Amino acid sequence: MRRSIPILVAAGLLMSATLGVGLHSGDAHAYGHADQPLAQIELSANCTNPSFPLCAPPPDGVGTGGIWFWIEIDANGTGDIAGAGCGHTVGGIGGPGGAGAGPIKGDVTWSSTDLLSGTAAGGQFFGTIDPNDSYYLVTIPDGEKFLFPTTQGHYSFQPANGVSLQLQIAP
Repeated sequence: MRRSIPILVAAGLLMSATLGVGLHSGDAHAYGHADQPLAQIELSANCTNPSFPLCAPPPDGVGTGGIWFWIEIDANGTGDIAGAGCGHTVGGIGGPGGAGAGPIKGDVTWSSTDLLSGTAAGGQFFGTIDPNDSYYLVTIPDGEKFLFPTTQGHYSFQPANGVSLQLQIAP
């Protein structure tokens, strides 16, 4: 048993050193350099308050539920998405309406825009204000459009109880 401790320590140090080299290289090539990635967008949005206008049943709102996904933005106006959407009514499967979820996966297209032009183009805006008024207008596989800030950082928006958005824009 005592012999395995030095081996585990050595393995841990080797792993730390290997990870440390990757962290200091300056460029992120985790998704593929050939795609010329510009950004990664991670979103978690939850809407469980049916009295809040966004969570109202369609067509007035999106209904209760959530959406969670990761988008990789490439320099050529394309990208990839992977995630899931979940819709439910308050009360769950045993209550009124039940529940359901489905995958969100495939290719996206995007363009640069400002907030006014992006909302006029039909982009869903989550209340995450870009300090430079610069946004990605992203069209996902089902045709829905979303506006995301281009300025890197973490954005958080909770306009009401039961309504929460966490957004990360990373290199």
